[in-house]
Amino acid sequence: MSEAQYLSKSGPLARRRRTRRTLCFRMFFMLGAGVALLAAGLWAVVWWEERPLRVASNLLEEDRAAEAIRELEQFLKYHPDHGPATALKARVLVQLGRPAEACRLFDRVGAASEEEMRACSNANLMLERWLQAIPLLEYLHSQNPDNADLLHELSSCRAKLGRYDAAIDAAQKFAALPDCQARGYTLIGLLESERGNHRKACEAWHHVLEVNPEAADLQVAADEFKMEYGAALLKAGDPAAALEQLRASVKIRPSARSLALLGKASYQEGKVNEAEDAWLKAVALDENDQESRQGLAELAMKKSEYRTGLDWLQPLAESSDLSSSTAFLLQRLYTLTGDQESGRRWQSRATEIRKREELENTVDQILIDSPSSMWGQVLESYRLAKQSNWEQAALVLNPIVGTESHPFIEKLAAAIHAQGTLPDLNLLPIELFH
Repeated sequence: MSEAQYLSKSGPLARRRRTRRTLCFRMFFMLGAGVALLAAGLWAVVWWEERPLRVASNLLEEDRAAEAIRELEQFLKYHPDHGPATALKARVLVQLGRPAEACRLFDRVGAASEEEMRACSNANLMLERWLQAIPLLEYLHSQNPDNADLLHELSSCRAKLGRYDAAIDAAQKFAALPDCQARGYTLIGLLESERGNHRKACEAWHHVLEVNPEAADLQVAADEFKMEYGAALLKAGDPAAALEQLRASVKIRPSARSLALLGKASYQEGKVNEAEDAWLKAVALDENDQESRQGLAELAMKKSEYRTGLDWLQPLAESSDLSSSTAFLLQRLYTLTGDQESGRRWQSRATEIRKREELENTVDQILIDSPSSMWGQVLESYRLAKQSNWEQAALVLNPIVGTESHPFIEKLAAAIHAQGTLPDLNLLPIELFH
């Protein structure tokens, strides 16, 4: 190495350069350390400030929602725009049974985590806001395909919107999960019964009793399960099997409906005395039970006790839910007593009621067969409005209003907006549905 090279590396100039580099390194190190300390300090401040959120979250996990809400309300008093705290409060409100308040908070801040989406879907289900609940349930199911509770809720929500094929698909997946067979087939039967497939409902419920003979711990009480099973067997044309289930239902807990159905099954099996006894007990529990009064009137008519038959039916005469079969029986009894004028009046009434029933059956069939069609959606909106679920009715109908100018749609939209009287189903273009 030459002397000039040696001096360039060890001379005063080189030493000054090394000193500057060392100082720069120290300055950067100190600056970095300062930034890290500042960040740590800020994190510590935020961590300490958000301590009530952790406390509230733990209380929620321990089912101590009332204490959790107090922690959150105190925190939100000083941090009113804190999104995570607001979402956590919404979750607590769901647990407290205050879904409307929870939905308002979720509408404001959204639901980001799975826990928040689960709470938001539960709140919407509690309020029967099916359209708001279903996208959340669909997403959560996609993330947790084997979650039994999600499958059950998704199936029910799909059915509420008339999507029965998809609802039964979810119910079948639910039934395939461990320890869910009985509850799953109970749900399948309920869905099949709702859409009029009574034989399939009976097959599903037969399977329930194979794995759970006592019908215990189902979605419905054992007496109600056996009553619905008996009703489906009657509609499927098997009164003997229906009689077995209905007797079991009445033995557990008699009700007007189970006794009325028991009377009907007994009568079809030729057990007239048992039928009369069941119908009398039904009327004692519910004096306006139409099926039992009609059965007792038919028994009286067979004995030529026409006035007694009229006495059984008279309390039903002004009912808005009078069936065409009861109206027809009134016509026959009045005619048999020699009151031709009343007979003609009830003949006209029976014809009018039968037309209404046929129209309602057509509507039900459209909802089952074509729920996604335009008229299927219109009739779904009508059904929701009939249940006074005005918000959901409007959400279903809104995309259609304006694209179609049919008088029924216009009148339905106006009725929903005013939450008033719904249009007569006679305005429907029934000719398009055949």
